[in-house]
This record gives sequence, structure tokens and C-alpha cells, in this order.
Amino acid sequence: MHAIITEKNRNKFLLLILLLALAVRLWVVPVVFSGGNITILGADSYYHIRRIFATVAHFPTVLSFDSYIDFPYGSKITWAPLYDMFIAAVALLVGAGSPSIHTIELTAALIPPLLGVLTVWLVFAITEKIFDWRAGLIGAGVFAITPSHVYVSFLGYADHHVAETLLSTAAYLCFIIAIKRMQQNKITSGNFRANIIKNSLFPVITGILLALSIFTWDGAPIFVGLIGLYIPIQFVLDRKFGRDCSYLLLTGGITFLVSILIIFPVAVSGGTGFEFISYLPTMFQVAFLSVFFFLCALLFAMQKLQFNKWWYNPLLLLLLIFGGGVEALEIFAPQFYQSMTEGIGYLFGGGVLATIQEAVPLFNTPSGGFTLANVWNAFGFTFYIALLALIYFIYKTTREKYPPEAVFLITWSLIILVLTVLQRRFIYLLAVNIAIFTAYFIVGVLKPFEEKKVVAVSRKKRKGQRETGSGSSVILNISLILLFLIAISNIFVIKSMASGTIGTPEPDFRDSYMWLKDNSQPTSYYDAPDETPEYGVMSWWDSGNWILFIAQRPVVANNFQTGIDDAARFFTEPDEKTANEILDKRNVRYIITDAQMLKLKFKSIALMAGKRPEDYYEIKTVSDIGEIRSVNNENKKFFDTMLSKLHVFDGNGLGHYRLILESSTTAIKSPDIKYVKIFEYVGGATISGRAADGEVRATLDIVTNQGRTMTGTWKTIASNGRYEIKVPYSTMGGKYETRALGDYVIQNGNISTKVSVNEQDVQEGRELKVDLV
Repeated sequence: MHAIITEKNRNKFLLLILLLALAVRLWVVPVVFSGGNITILGADSYYHIRRIFATVAHFPTVLSFDSYIDFPYGSKITWAPLYDMFIAAVALLVGAGSPSIHTIELTAALIPPLLGVLTVWLVFAITEKIFDWRAGLIGAGVFAITPSHVYVSFLGYADHHVAETLLSTAAYLCFIIAIKRMQQNKITSGNFRANIIKNSLFPVITGILLALSIFTWDGAPIFVGLIGLYIPIQFVLDRKFGRDCSYLLLTGGITFLVSILIIFPVAVSGGTGFEFISYLPTMFQVAFLSVFFFLCALLFAMQKLQFNKWWYNPLLLLLLIFGGGVEALEIFAPQFYQSMTEGIGYLFGGGVLATIQEAVPLFNTPSGGFTLANVWNAFGFTFYIALLALIYFIYKTTREKYPPEAVFLITWSLIILVLTVLQRRFIYLLAVNIAIFTAYFIVGVLKPFEEKKVVAVSRKKRKGQRETGSGSSVILNISLILLFLIAISNIFVIKSMASGTIGTPEPDFRDSYMWLKDNSQPTSYYDAPDETPEYGVMSWWDSGNWILFIAQRPVVANNFQTGIDDAARFFTEPDEKTANEILDKRNVRYIITDAQMLKLKFKSIALMAGKRPEDYYEIKTVSDIGEIRSVNNENKKFFDTMLSKLHVFDGNGLGHYRLILESSTTAIKSPDIKYVKIFEYVGGATISGRAADGEVRATLDIVTNQGRTMTGTWKTIASNGRYEIKVPYSTMGGKYETRALGDYVIQNGNISTKVSVNEQDVQEGRELKVDLV
């Protein structure tokens, strides 16, 4: 094996690793290219595709406002534009300036795996720079099959996460190269100018990459802050050992200055102040970069002071930052200070984020319990291997007097690890560090054991004992077994992901959205969403992007969590009149519900509505095969919500809501409840007249599009000889497959009569006079 894996043929092995990386990311070909269409993976990817289509049509303009979300108000799009602009540009190039829909979708589908493979090469390069080429190959090989990164770089997963990982890893690679070169060449402020272009090359590239990351992702200040936090840490350690820090401060200063120069003109022209999350960079990013640029200048000044005690450096630094710096920012730059504290608070989650699955802590289940499943599904065994390696590497770094690249790797890894523990959305960024430290474990941590084994064997040979094996072969076998276990476990997880839906709408959802597109009045301005369309759709936020793209209809709530308050209030509202007011305010015509809202999402819906989820359940003790256990059962309050009245009871008794579609798959068998249902919000025909005081009811036999029959019942109490009932179905001239099987039967005591209602009566809320006396 040693004869095969040599430095001479490392590039051949690297090529094989890159091909492996591409192969696993193309594992989803049967899912993406199904039925002659291209299926996009993920929920946010659908909005990216929407923006890419709009960008192709109006290049280089990228949507920054969309009237189809947070309907009818519309909303600013705070996603940075570079990723969508890049894909649109490639599609225009491939399509010779006029790409077809297929070309655009194919381009968007292919770019993520290509960027993912490029990131694998970057992991090789960065691991090689810090350790050696053997570690580089192992790190690249592990990263190639790390599930958390494979997921975000799957074919068809047109989200920007793969670009975040690519740009941040590239920036860190160039930064490490820069500080190593400057340190090796003993660059100081005095000799820096002698070869300024050569000395500045990699810091400049790092600055450009950080700027590009800011144009790609709102969270990119994390990448800036990571480097910015590393610099004072390394400065203090260098001063402890009497090392000159010019190499470090010059690299940092040039990096931040280049980013500032790129971003400043855009931030000034945008005129958006110090917004933390914005479509284009704002003065917040400029100020954030400037803080670290001036920090480098401050550290230069501190270095010149030449303190007698090294620990004066961290003491003075802490006094300057916390003794006056933070307070000065709060007083003289309150907008920047507020945005910065909001950004830090965002990293700790809570609020709306607590209802988003990807924003829950790494070791938490959505319900708040403890789990290791997230770690297994993201990294397999490598998380624990890398954690051990990180601990050993920290110990080794202290023994070696804190070399800069080692301290940077530790700082980078610990920050990303903490962020991932707080919110597992960062798990794909941590994949890089996990791969690097897994490689280090195999090449670096096991090496001392190999050396001890070799020494032991040598002693035996000197004593004339028979050699039973070499240390290197034993360690090699252990390494191969470890790599085999890693490969098997990770491939198993990837195979499971690839055979699943991977965030795509299930057939019931997709078919329902397509049906709505084909069977409802088209809305205006879909391709140029600057003006308000005619009506909107109410559903829960996590289906919003799918509805928007597939049905091409405006949505109240979508995956940006816009409109979420009104959506939550509507679905938990027990009173039809109050629910109607919400829909009227939002100009909603259709409501889409699904079974997951009943079982998996209701607690989040209740929380967002300001309600206590536990109020909707009661604990019951049940016996199951000799086992006594407690379960949560929905109570009357749960079944009184609009969500239950619609999805469980088909809108029975509601005067303004009629079921117009239910999907084919049964989600709950008793009673027969389908996965997805679509309701139309109508004016409702009013049947009124004279009647004996007491109950008056209207009944109607209905057949759904799936052939299921049901009887709708609407009740009221006649008072002073008068009654009034609001009904939502027409009995003649209906336009949907779900339809009435006859006329309404109006009953009051022993008197009953049949009433026909046409479509105009229902849509316009007309009044029909029917006397029952």
C-alpha cells in the first residue's frame, strides 16, 4: 500500500476522490430527472429558481422586492444576490443569451455539485498546507462523502449553502497561505514595501473572497469575525514568546482593507444605513470590517510599546475593548451597535427561529429532547473522531508554542463548532473542520503510536527476537479499517438521503399545487412582481416557496417567515368571523392545509400565535400490550381551531369555506383524512326567511374529487320568526370536481324544503329568500 500511495501519484488519487465526490452528489439523478422534468430539491431552492428566472429575464437585476410574498404587502428580499446572478449568467452563456426553461433549471441543478467538488479540492489544499499531502488526501476523501456537505451540494439542491462553504474555505486557505509566507519570509513593516505585490497577493485574494461571500450570504460577517477574532488571539500568543507580529497584522490589515474598498461604494449607493440583513451590503458590513482593520492598527501600536510583561497585551486589549470600545460604539454608532447585538442574538436562536427545524440546537429534537441523530446523519463516526483529534491538536499546539496556522485552525474549528451546537443550520460549514481533523487523527494522532511500535520492534531485533510485524503496517491496517468504517457509515447515510424526498414536495403536495395553478384564475405580475396581484393563498410558511413557484400564486406566509403571525393566528382561531377578518385583511381566496400541520407542526403554529401548545392537548394513560404509558391527545380546544375545522372536518358548518380539492393519499385512516386539502374562501350565499323559532339546519350531500362522499351541515337558531344561514357550495354550475350531489335541504322542525344555489350566489354573497312557515 505504501508503494502505491506515494507523493508522486497523489494527484491521481486526488482525481479519484474528486470523481467519487461528484458521483455521490449525482446519486439523486433518478429523483431530479423524473418523469421528463427537473425536480428541484429543498424548499429555499424553489425561491432561488424563481429569482434566477427573473434575473435571466432582466439581467443583471436580481429581485430585491416581491409582491408575491407577505401578500398583499409584498416584502423586501434580503438574500444577497451574487449566487443567483452567477447561475443566471451561466445559463445565459450556455443558452447563447436566450436560455430555455429547461436550460435554466438544468444549470441551477448542475452548479451545486460542481461547486461541491471544487470545495473538496479546497479541503485537500488547506489540509495539505497545515499538515501534509497524506492528510490532504484523507481529508478530501472524508469530506467527499460527509453527508452534511453532500446534502447541500446534491444535484438539484439550488440553495446558496454550497457557495458559503466554498467561499469561506477558499478565504481561509488564502489567509493561511498569506500568514505562512509572510512569517517564513520574515516580513515586517520595514521590509514589506520591498516586494509589495508578492507580499500582498494572498491577503488581497482573501479580502476579495470575503467580499464575495458578503455578496452571497447575509451571514458572511461570521467569516470576517472569525479571522478578526483570531488575529488578537495570535497576537497575544506571539507576544508571549517574543515573536514579531508584523506578518499577522499586515495580512489582516490588507485583507480587511480590500474588502472595505470593494463593499463601501455599494453600501454608500444603497443608502440602507446599518441594516444587518439586507439585499446588498450596507454600512454595517463596512463598519464591521473597519472595526477589525483598526484593531490591526491598534495592535501594531501595541507591538511598538514593547511591554515588559507579555500579559500586559491581553490586559490592555480587554480594557480598551470592554472598558471603552463597546460603550463608545453604543454612544457614537448606535445603529451599528444595535445591528451587531441583533446579529449576535440571532446566532443564539429563539423566537421565530425556535420554530424552524434547521435552527434548533445540534443535540436537540424539534420538541426539545436530547438526540445524537443529527450528528450521525451529518457526520457518521467522524464527529467523535474529529473531536478527539481536536483535543489532541490543542494539546500539541501548546507544546509547539502556538504556530499561527495551528491557532487559526483551532479558532476556526471552535467557533464553527459552537455555532453548530447553537443552531444546526451551520452543520455544513462544520463539515470542513470535521474532515480536516479526521484526517489529522489518522495521520497525526496515530503517528506517535506508530513511532512507539517501531522503537519496540527495533529493541526486539537488537535482542535477537523474531520480528512479528512493523509499527507502520499495524497503524496502516488500523487506518484502513477506520477509513472503511467511515466510508460505509457515511455512504449508508447518503444513500438514505438520496432515496428520500430531500426537501422536495411529496406527490400529494406537488399535484395539489399544480391543480391550483390549472384550476384557479391566474394572478398578474408573477414575472415582474412589483405590483400587487389580485388575491393570495393562505398556508403555513414552510410550504410557501413551493406554492409560489409551482402554483405561481401569491402567498401570505413563506419560508422567509413573512406573514407568519397572521397565518398562525388564522389556523389557531376558533371563531369563523375573526378568521374571516384575517383573510379579508390579507385578501386571501384559497387556503391550503395538510396533515403535517395537525401532527408535526401544530405546536410551532400555536407558539407563533402566542398560545400555549399544551393547552390543546390532554395527557391520557393507555395500555398497549401490557405496557402502561402516557400519550398526548388533542382536546376540544384543538378541534375548535380553524385548522381542525378545515382539515379534519372539511369545513363542515363554515359558511365561507368550501373544500375544492383533496389529495389522493390517506394520511389518517379513521376518519379518512387526506394529506393535502385546498379550500376556497367565498362570500357564501345567504339563505334567509321566516321560520318557527328554534333550530334551522341546511344539509347538502357532497362528493370530493377523490370520490369520497360527505354531508355538510349548517345550523342556526331562528329567533322572532326569522333565520339566516350562510352556505358556501353551489348546487348548479360548479366549476370544481368536488361538487354537490343535489340541492340543499333546509329543515325547521317538521318542515323541510330544497333550495338550489348557483355559483354567482356563492361568489357574490347573494341572499336567497326561503320561508319555512
